[in-house]
Amino acid sequence: MSDLQFFTVLSSKGQVVIPKAVRKALGLREGDRLEVNMDPEGKQVILQPKRRSDWRELRGAFGPVNQTTNEILAEGRREEFEKESRL
Repeated sequence: MSDLQFFTVLSSKGQVVIPKAVRKALGLREGDRLEVNMDPEGKQVILQPKRRSDWRELRGAFGPVNQTTNEILAEGRREEFEKESRL
């Protein structure tokens, strides 16, 4: 891919279109965030994809959960109620 060259046009709003072949090669999708930098000499723009974490990737990050969401919420409500009754 690095030996391929593409051209794009800067719009009046400062927007550019990343060619489809580049988007496909990098796996870019609508809504993906890109970090914009300049090289040290200030002559080149560097775009670096910044992946959003998909919440589904967090599944199991805190170990196995043996409760349903409703049970977890009910437990939290119970704890809050107990805390308030002590006051």
